Amino acid sequence: MLRDFCVSQMGLEMADELGFMTVLEDIRLQLDRVAELNRLMQSGMPFSVKDYLDVRAELHRLRPEGTVIELDAMFALRLGLLQAREALRFLSSEAASVYPALASLALGLHINPKVVSELSRLMDDRGEIPDNASPVLAEIRADIRRKHGTMERKIRQMLGEAKQAGYTDSDAEITIRNGRMVIPVKAADKRKIRGFVHDASATGQTVFIEPAEIFDTNNEIRELEYAERREIHRILSAFTQLMRPELPMMHQIWHFMGELDLVHAKTTLLLRTGAQIPQLVNKPLIRWKRAVHPLLQLNLREQGREAVPLDLEIDENQRILVISGPNAGGKSVCLKTTALLQYMLQCGLPVPMHQDSECGIFEKMFIDIGDEQSLENDLSTYSSHLTHMKAFLDYADERSLFLVDELGTGTEPQAGGAIAEAVLSALNHKKAFGLVTTHYANLKLLADKEEGMINGAMLFDTKRMQPLFVLQTGKPGSSFAFEIARKIGLPDDVVAHAGELTGVSQLNFEQQLQQLEADKLALAQKERELRMADEMLNEVITKYKRLLRQLEDRKKAMISEAGREARNLIDKANRQIELTIKEIRESQAEKEKTKQLREQLQAFKPVLEQEAEQKAEALRVEQEDEAPAFADLKAGDMVKIEEMDVTGELIHIDQDTALVAFGGIKLRTSPEKLTPLSRREARKAAQPRRMKSTPGIADDINEKAATFSLTIDVRGKRAEEAIELVEKYLDEAMLLSIKEVSILHGKGNGILRRVIRELLSKTKNVASFEDATLETGGHGITRVRLK
Repeated sequence: MLRDFCVSQMGLEMADELGFMTVLEDIRLQLDRVAELNRLMQSGMPFSVKDYLDVRAELHRLRPEGTVIELDAMFALRLGLLQAREALRFLSSEAASVYPALASLALGLHINPKVVSELSRLMDDRGEIPDNASPVLAEIRADIRRKHGTMERKIRQMLGEAKQAGYTDSDAEITIRNGRMVIPVKAADKRKIRGFVHDASATGQTVFIEPAEIFDTNNEIRELEYAERREIHRILSAFTQLMRPELPMMHQIWHFMGELDLVHAKTTLLLRTGAQIPQLVNKPLIRWKRAVHPLLQLNLREQGREAVPLDLEIDENQRILVISGPNAGGKSVCLKTTALLQYMLQCGLPVPMHQDSECGIFEKMFIDIGDEQSLENDLSTYSSHLTHMKAFLDYADERSLFLVDELGTGTEPQAGGAIAEAVLSALNHKKAFGLVTTHYANLKLLADKEEGMINGAMLFDTKRMQPLFVLQTGKPGSSFAFEIARKIGLPDDVVAHAGELTGVSQLNFEQQLQQLEADKLALAQKERELRMADEMLNEVITKYKRLLRQLEDRKKAMISEAGREARNLIDKANRQIELTIKEIRESQAEKEKTKQLREQLQAFKPVLEQEAEQKAEALRVEQEDEAPAFADLKAGDMVKIEEMDVTGELIHIDQDTALVAFGGIKLRTSPEKLTPLSRREARKAAQPRRMKSTPGIADDINEKAATFSLTIDVRGKRAEEAIELVEKYLDEAMLLSIKEVSILHGKGNGILRRVIRELLSKTKNVASFEDATLETGGHGITRVRLK
């Protein structure tokens, strides 16, 4: 594909010479050039990369003195230098400062402006030497045109006379034979026109005669044409002399054009395959996200499908990944994807994976994929595998990556498995990195117990009996041989007999692997449910802590206000008393006046008592009936959890825990966090709760239920985004006890529908799912029933 995207022979040769690089800086430079050219192409290319003609052989031929450039080569040179000058002008400009990797291609390169100027003067856009290339050439060509005009007038005159005389047909025209103008004349009349016969028709009825009157003129024109060729040769020779000192730089210029062509081809490959430039690290490491095999991806896209992306990680702690799983489950594709992408990367090619992926550098790669039996070397399939394993053991080290497909197969299973285990253990002790695929149980057990190794499984849908092509690390996979045999229609008695021959222990091992997978999915579902409940609880706790602070602030404000009112009441009473005493003194204690003031003071007393009674009313209400002591709490009492401001009924209490019910929710807490409620507060708690501006947990759930939509729309989302949204949506639906929901994924290529249904098939709380009716969306909507 890379060759197909090259536009020059130089680029093709460089594509063929691409090799495995192990120096991080070299790889990064190649990838940076691709990234920069991609950015440049998106913003608009300031120079063209097309039709780069190869003149290197001509430049090499012109090195000796006396050689002269060919006219065709000169035209190709002109086109190439103009294109190279355009690219060099940009890459040497200030605008190229943001493209440092690309600009490095142009370092030390320059084009002699005299050469370009002479080329433009000596050759036009049609690849011809113009008349003004030299005064001599202009004069020669003027003479040629003048004599051609004179000769044409003469021969037309003679043609007319021949037609009148009947020597030639009335519709005959002047034609060319042997580079000369001739008149077609009837063979019987050929002697009636003086001239030279140059040719005859196939029937012999017509001869082509050059009249003697124009013969001399034709000879003169021929001499002028010879003179023209000599002058053009002189012009080309002079230009060659001018250009010869520039030949070494010309070779570098054409090498630069080849490099630019190759970078452009890599960028085109990037756009075609959806490749990215990942993060590079200078150590052995694979931490890939959403990697795909480029050829598989392109092939599936032509069929309207998408390749399942691969997430893969091997590092210094888990260097060797042992992949197991069903046949046709994607194990070999996983292996080939890893081998191809790592090799592409270290050849300086962008790779189709997420740009946040981390890619390490390996100094050696060892690959044993496929059958390499050899009749010439007398090697069987197993012998060729063992030959490869010997090379792996001889040369692998801590910076090597090995990839082996079906390790140990090709011979008797017990012996093959034992040798495979020994080889894999030896490679692990060498600290090498690697991926192997296998069906052998002993290799799965080895990966589980030996440090530096880890199991991986290609997942399988046991309900639909089809592979999911998803790699999951941390556990071995089952081969599902019996399940696949049943699916393809192998007779039941044959399958049953095979199970008897296999033995109960082996079947139990496979069943345990399957059960482990089911248990893991169930645990993952529980984890999601707990995470969601924890998030809701954290929200509620944060909200009620805030409300508690507000209530404490309000309580302090109310106490402060009550103190101020009490002081005002006392001050008011004191002022009234002082006023009464003052008036008594001023009236010199007259009996009537004293009696009147005493009556006024007596009348003011009930007013003060009434105000004091009103102020104390709240306190008397709170003190009405003492709340039960903590030690006397029992089931059925009304209590309050102070730190959350939650009021509810005590369901159960013992020395360590208490269970409180409120708003249809049960909450477990410690007894010391409970505050007993008075009978009045208990009566208030028993009454229907009024709507408050600060809702409780039950209100939060009611609010979620009120705003919950029975349909989720994931159209336009990527598969992983859609799965995350649907998982959260199903969790909320189960929390709200909703039994049926709909997922709108659209029809399209069916990718979202497939991955969502794979998720539903693995979700424990999903009872069933099916397409909506044709009237309500058909297979663009999946209806889900929850348990």
